[in-house]
Amino acid sequence: MATNLTRKTKTHDRATDTFTTTETTIPGVAMRVRGDPAAYRTLELVESEAPTLLWVPQTYGQTPRPGDLLTWNSLEYTVAEVFPLAPDGVTIHARIIIRR
Repeated sequence: MATNLTRKTKTHDRATDTFTTTETTIPGVAMRVRGDPAAYRTLELVESEAPTLLWVPQTYGQTPRPGDLLTWNSLEYTVAEVFPLAPDGVTIHARIIIRR
């Protein structure tokens, strides 16, 4: 299923002492996969409420981060944990746990 991650980045301008929030969209595709029970125990999450997705970026090397936002089945989730696969040091896909 085609899905985008949204990353919000806050920057501070020292001269004006103001903060600016920038949103970046990271396109990709995802499918739900079986989660790792140990990861769910560590994060104190329940798989039925916090699914694990196999997420593949549209652009090679883009890696999700905890805190990124994602819409899945018309509901907005936050990325809780990321397990990237990067055999040459550049992410080709990642298993992500998302939560509401």
